[in-house]
Amino acid sequence: MGGWTCRECSEALSDYHEGILPLSQFLRIRVHLFNCPGCRALLATLRALPALVAQGLPPEAGFRHQAQRALEGALARLAQPAERRTRTASPVPEAARMLLEGEPDPALRLLAAAHACLARERTAPSRPVGPVPPIPQPVLDQLPGPERWTWQEAPDGARKAELLGEAPAGPRLALVYTPPSAAFPPHQHLGSESILVLEGSMTDQGHEFSRGGWVHHANGSCHAPRVGPAGCWCLVREEGTVRMLGPAAWLPCLGNAS
Repeated sequence: MGGWTCRECSEALSDYHEGILPLSQFLRIRVHLFNCPGCRALLATLRALPALVAQGLPPEAGFRHQAQRALEGALARLAQPAERRTRTASPVPEAARMLLEGEPDPALRLLAAAHACLARERTAPSRPVGPVPPIPQPVLDQLPGPERWTWQEAPDGARKAELLGEAPAGPRLALVYTPPSAAFPPHQHLGSESILVLEGSMTDQGHEFSRGGWVHHANGSCHAPRVGPAGCWCLVREEGTVRMLGPAAWLPCLGNAS
C-alpha cells in the first residue's frame, strides 16, 4: 500500500472529514497526515469552516425573512411583461445609410428628409395618434397633393396610400396607418424595406420604435411587427415583393385547392 501525494489527499479530505471513505483509503490518509503538516493544516481549516460560515449568517428568523423577500421579488419580476428596448428618434440604420451614400431613389430621399425633421423634434412631447396623416410639411410639399392619393382600406381599419413609385418591384413610398395592437403575420422581404414611425409606436424584432424611429430590413430578412396600443402612422419605403410565412402562406394554396 503506497503513500498518497498531497494532491490525492486534498481531493479526498472532505470525505475523510465526513467519515465516508473506505477503510483502506482512510488508513492511507491517516498515514499521510501524520507525515504532512501542510495537509494537517488544511484539515484543520476544513473542520473550522462550518463555524466560520455560521458566524457570518444572520439569525434563522432573519435569514428566512430575507429569503422570502427575495423569492417574492423574483416572482413579481417574472410576472411583469418583458422589457422592450426603446429607440426614440433613432439614427439612420447602417444599411439604409449605405443606400443614402450612393444614389438614393426619390422614396428613400423623402424618407430621410422626414426622419431629419422628426429628429429635430426629439425633445417635443409625444402626441396622440390622430386621423390626419402627420407627414412633416417640408416633405409634404414634395409629394403629390393629398387629393391625388389613392387609399386602400382593410376591414380592421388599416389604411395605405401609395405616394411615390409605379413599378411593382421598384422603390415605392407609402403612407400606412395601422390600428391599435394590430399584428402583422410573419413574412420575408424579397427586397429591402425601411419604416419610419410618424406617430404612435410599433415593436419589431424586440425593439420598440416610437415617433422618429427608423427600422430597416435588408433583402431576405423576416419579421412580424406589432403595433402599439395607440395605433401607428408610418412612412414605408420598400422595393421588391413580400413572401408570407407560416399559416398566412397556406391560405392562397388552400383557396386554389378548393
